[in-house]
Amino acid sequence: GIRLTTPILFAAIASMISVRAGVLNLAIESQVLVGAFVGICVAGVTGSNTLGIIAAAAAGAVIGLILAAANRLGVDLVVLAIGLNILVLQLTVYLMRTYLGGVGTYAPGVKPIDPVIFPLLSDLPFFGALLDRLNWLVYLGGAFVMLSILFFRTRSGRHLLAIGEAPKAAASAGLAVTRSQLWALVLAGAIAGIGGAFLSVGDLGLFTRNMSDNRGWIGITAALLAFNRPALVLPAAAVFGFASASSIRLQQYDIPSNFTQFIPQGAAFLALVL
Repeated sequence: GIRLTTPILFAAIASMISVRAGVLNLAIESQVLVGAFVGICVAGVTGSNTLGIIAAAAAGAVIGLILAAANRLGVDLVVLAIGLNILVLQLTVYLMRTYLGGVGTYAPGVKPIDPVIFPLLSDLPFFGALLDRLNWLVYLGGAFVMLSILFFRTRSGRHLLAIGEAPKAAASAGLAVTRSQLWALVLAGAIAGIGGAFLSVGDLGLFTRNMSDNRGWIGITAALLAFNRPALVLPAAAVFGFASASSIRLQQYDIPSNFTQFIPQGAAFLALVL
């Protein structure tokens, strides 16, 4: 459940930052997917998972920069985001089949990130075995939550909230609306890209077609469920992560597969209704 929550959490944080800056970012799905693809490619070439994660963040930030430029030019961001989601999905499939020799899976032999071992906590009966399975990207997601809580309590964070709620009033007060939205979208893209890198570099060590598997959209839903509040993003993302984990676990029993596969989608539907 914690592992499945992590990429959703990164996507939810990215969505929250974008909305708080006054921009509806529906391209998070493409940012997660491009982060997974670029991260595994760079990690496979360089042999460094850290460089792969940095490259994934940069790739997501590039899409955020495209959104920021389009927002500055008055382009319809909903149409652009849908186009980016389709483009990245098909482009990763094309590159994987044409240049990487993979039809549905690309496995360059990258070793997933090793879990973080805590000397004293590892001896605990239950939590020790649990913590020994989690790598540092999981804790980075929690750190981003704490940093976002602290940031929105600072002067710069308050200015970003003002820009998101009333951009014209913020501009008349002397705030740099366009520049703040640009940095917010770039930061959101980088965070979503790291979430994608967790899937390929951090957890599995390979890339599959459509590896994001709607986690970007679920992250947007989690941010909506959390009312785009940093303190509620983690539990909101955990709802979907543990729903997915329960659907996998229930497949071990004599429960119809149609029901188990509906659990994550049912959780998303219930969250949207609420």
